[in-house]
Amino acid sequence: MLSLLGALCGVAQAAPTEAAPQQDLNNVRKEISSLQQDIARKEAERQQTAGEIVKSEQALQATHQVLNELEKKQDASSSQLDTLQAELQAIRIKVAETRQRVSRLLAAEYKRGQQDAMAIMFNTQDPNRSARDLTYYTHIHRAQQNLIQTLRDQEVQLQAMSERVEDELVRLGRLSSAKVQEKRRLQQARNQHSQQVSQLDSTIRNQQQKLQQLKEDERELSALIARINADIRRRQLAAAAKAAQAKKAREQAARLAAEKRRQQIADAKKQGKPLPAEPKAPARVETVDEVADASLSGNAFRSLQGRLKLPVAGEIGGRFGARRGEGASWKGLFIKVAPGSPVRVVADGTVVYADWLRGFGNAMIIDHGGNYMTVYTGFATMVRGNGATVRGGDVLGASGSLESGETGLYFELRHMGRPINPQSWAR
Repeated sequence: MLSLLGALCGVAQAAPTEAAPQQDLNNVRKEISSLQQDIARKEAERQQTAGEIVKSEQALQATHQVLNELEKKQDASSSQLDTLQAELQAIRIKVAETRQRVSRLLAAEYKRGQQDAMAIMFNTQDPNRSARDLTYYTHIHRAQQNLIQTLRDQEVQLQAMSERVEDELVRLGRLSSAKVQEKRRLQQARNQHSQQVSQLDSTIRNQQQKLQQLKEDERELSALIARINADIRRRQLAAAAKAAQAKKAREQAARLAAEKRRQQIADAKKQGKPLPAEPKAPARVETVDEVADASLSGNAFRSLQGRLKLPVAGEIGGRFGARRGEGASWKGLFIKVAPGSPVRVVADGTVVYADWLRGFGNAMIIDHGGNYMTVYTGFATMVRGNGATVRGGDVLGASGSLESGETGLYFELRHMGRPINPQSWAR
């Protein structure tokens, strides 16, 4: 803002213009719009990433529940396996004990002479007792065999159940390991999304701060332009009032002169004297009233013939083709204007020369394309440099005087290097 105000003050303290700050305001507004769009994109990206975090949290919660259920199943299977292994161990102990009892029984029978059932039947004195002993012996033997077989069957069943439980534990372990890896992956994704959201938050905060600063700049530029417009309006009103006052003074002077002329004629007739000669009409003063503005911006230069507005308003002190005091002729227009008046470019173009020019002082040449160029000389200050792009109505600088001392602006229009009468193109 300070550089902008300094540039404006350097153009002319007495003749403010809105072209430069208006262009800056347009640039600020474009930057604000671009920044707002970028912030909106970042907000949308942040919301999407936040949604991904919510999904990750939900997936983590579901995975955590599955892991809890798997852990409960593992605990139940481990408990079941412990119970089965305890029962299996108990059965194995019973089998071992039964086998020991059978072994002891067999050893006792062997000590008794390896008697078999037939021997018992023939060696006893009481056949009934023998039959009973044989029956008891048979039942005992069969019961022991059945017990051993039952215990063996239970052992096989328990062993199969133990193997199934162990397989289940292995399966549960694999599922648990897979879920742990999935949980770790989800946690990493959530952390990455959280970091991304944090970075987006930081970026959005920085952009919002920049946006706030740009809006403050926009308000300052708008206020500056409003002040410039008000000042321009005041000057226009003052100029209009001055012109009206001058016109009134001219009309009054003309009436007085006419009245004096009539009185002189009447006196001459009364006295019989010759009538006084007609006064010579004063030379007509040609002025430039319409100044270049942005209304023709965007048009090809060749299409502006008959519509062109000149760079400053003032009195034409030298017309195209008229002779100058030193004998040369004007190849453009010399417009008398107060020092410090803003000089405006007549159409869109590019500055191809902005420097001191011998015989003319500070000069600027604008290339308008199509082999058309305009020349402006007699600047007090110039605010555009070589390579600058300008639009119709933009301020090029403040008027001063030519190197010859003539106060005003000299303006030329050239096509393919040949000078053209600017008034033939002007409105």
